This record gives sequence, C-alpha cells and structure tokens, in this order.
Amino acid sequence: SVKLFEAQGECKWMIVEDTGGKNTHMTHIEDLVFYQGYQGVKKAINHLAQTAEMLAGTSEAGRISVKWDGKPAVIAGNDPKDGKFFVGTKSVFNATPLLNKTPADIRKNHGKIPGLAHKLNIALKHLRKLNFDGILQGDIMFTKGDLTTEDIDGESYVVFKPNEIAYAVPAGSDLAKELLAAEIGVVWHTLYSGGPEMSDLTASFGAAAPVGNKNVWSQDADYRDLTGRATMTGRETAQVANGLDKLQGILQKINANRFNTLMNNEEFREHIEPFVNSKIRADRPQVGNANAFLKEFIDYYDSKKQAEIDKLKDGGASDKTASGWSPAAEARINKIEATRAFIEDNSNTLLAILAVYKQIIQVKSILMKKLNAIEGIQAFYKTDNGYEVAGPEGFVAIDHVGGAVKLINRLEFSRRNFLAGG
Repeated sequence: SVKLFEAQGECKWMIVEDTGGKNTHMTHIEDLVFYQGYQGVKKAINHLAQTAEMLAGTSEAGRISVKWDGKPAVIAGNDPKDGKFFVGTKSVFNATPLLNKTPADIRKNHGKIPGLAHKLNIALKHLRKLNFDGILQGDIMFTKGDLTTEDIDGESYVVFKPNEIAYAVPAGSDLAKELLAAEIGVVWHTLYSGGPEMSDLTASFGAAAPVGNKNVWSQDADYRDLTGRATMTGRETAQVANGLDKLQGILQKINANRFNTLMNNEEFREHIEPFVNSKIRADRPQVGNANAFLKEFIDYYDSKKQAEIDKLKDGGASDKTASGWSPAAEARINKIEATRAFIEDNSNTLLAILAVYKQIIQVKSILMKKLNAIEGIQAFYKTDNGYEVAGPEGFVAIDHVGGAVKLINRLEFSRRNFLAGG
C-alpha cells in the first residue's frame, strides 16, 4: 500500500496508460524491444534520456507521473453523438459502444457484475455534476463504503485499497477530511477528443481534473516533486549518461534488419513474453547472463513445442504421411522445427538484443531509485501480518509528443500481481 501525505498544501499525482488511439494498454519500457523492434529501442532511449534530463533539472520536454493502482477504470463525459452525459468502462470503445446514461443502462450492460454496477451507479449520479471539458478516463480509487480507518505503526489512517496497493492518509488531515466527505474518488489521466462517433476519438495523456461537486474527490494526478529529493546529482546524471552511451553502443552493433526480422517472427514473439513473465513469477531477474537466458528460453520453447507435438499424435487418421503423421500435424511440426532453427540461426542477434534489454532495465533502475525518493509517498503491501514497506507501483514516462511507457519494478509489483491472479 502507499501512504500519501500532503506536501506544502498540494497533493497532485498522475496515472497514465499508453494508447493505440484508445487507452487500453501501456507497455513496460524494456518491452519496447519485443513489441517495436529496433525503433522501439530508440524510443526507450528517448524516454530514459528525457526522464534523466527532467530529474537533473535541465529539460521539461517530457513528463513523469506516479502510476496509481486504481480499479475499475471509468470513462465519462458527454456523448459526442447526442450530447448526453454517460459513464462507462473501456467497453465504451466496443464496436457497439456500451454507454451508460441511465441506471437502466447500467443494469443492462453490467448487471451481471454487481460490484462494478454499484460503482458505475455512484459515478453516474455524482460525476455528471462535474464540469467536464471533453471525455475523460480515470481510475476509481474508492466509493464511500471502501474507506476504512486503520492503525499503521501506531498511527491512525484513512485507508482505501482499490486493487493490490492500499492507500493510507493520516486521519485528521485535510486530505483525510476530503476523502471522508466524498462519495467517490477518481484520479483522471487521459483526455479524449474528436468525434462525432466514439470510434473517432483520439487520446492524449494528462487531463485536467473536472471540479464542481464536493461529493467527488477528483484529482488530475499531475506529478510534483516539491522537496527536491528526486533531483539527480551530477554523479547520478553521469551514471545514467554512461548507461545510455553503453546502450547506444550495443544497439549500433546490431543490424537493424536482423533485429526486426527476429522480433517480427510470430512464433518467437508469442513465446518470449510468457517466458519473461514466468521468470517474474519465479522472482528471478529477467536477464542475468544473456547466454544463460537464451539457453533457458530455448529450453522453454522446446518444452512448449514438444507438448504441442505430443497432442498432434493421431493413431486413427487414415491419411497419414510416410512419417506417420497426418498432413496437418506434419505441417505444424515442420513449422515448429523451422522456428527452432530460426532461433538458433539468429542466436547472436538475439544475444545482442538481450544485452540491450538488460541495459534498458539497468538505466531504468537508476531512475526509479531516484523517483522513489519522493518525500511524502511511502509504499506498503498489506499482508496477513500488517503492512510491508515497498515502493510505489511505478511511474510513467511521457515524451514531448505524448507517448508513454511504464517504469515499474516488475520483480516486485508485477510478481505480486501474478501471485494474486492479477
């Protein structure tokens, strides 16, 4: 959980997710290697460099945000088609949009999930009284019944836990009074504009929080470091610069076409992310020694494919080939073997790519260590024995053109999400 304190009377945070037009997914910065290939690495370098410049106080080209662990997502505003106010989930962007303009709409669209329907009804009742400027997306942090008062380290806190992280605010503080007076709390992060159909809308990161209703704790979430503790020293700036130089050096030695050919192989991409996630679940570094990582991945791939081959055995097929397999099974086996050979043939390129991946994580870790020094934000996970100190879920780096990626300690927060079934 994260303990939040007011700093000099100002409490603002931001949570932003990446979009492909609509706000549905955000990529871990290191995974740009797998999803966007050679250009993805360049984009990662750009995000890291801009983040470092911001923390060094030499640039304001990009933005940094604290990533809130809110749930569920809520999208609200006036339907561009008829001007009527609505609330909804990400299903507002379905081929047939599910816009909830009345309680009856919520019963029809979300009645099978009572908890979600309850929160949407509260959102519909109170958010319509805010002064919306466009259609906004945010995360519901709490509704009235979610707030509890708990003792943490001998002090009393108002606590809400929308997902894996619980947020605690000192009881009796002005912020705690705001929370207790509200019927719902929302952190807004994305603005949608365009039209005239929902499908025509485009997303932009950062959204001014709508105001106008005392029953809503409405936050625009803009990140502020009011203490100076997150400002990098000259030595830390040099560390990041050296790390980025090393990253650039590795990248320049990789043939871009070979890089992209490997990353565009569907069989490879289908298995690399589950493999990385399996290591996170096992609480192991994503990349330690690149050669060992590659060998483990090939073993992982072989085991998955052998299991698939075993399922293809068909003792009753009448049209078996000379090899004893049905034509369809043989074709699949040939494709598996071709992919295995492809991975082997490109092993040197893959080793270099893994070195890039590892270097991105190392630079990210330096920046996250500094970001975690923000005064007034402490992180805890709620356990059976009380509260366990941790860092915030993570951060979001937004570049000057609005692109965003996650900066998250995956071996901590993501692993916990996996173990919790998230």
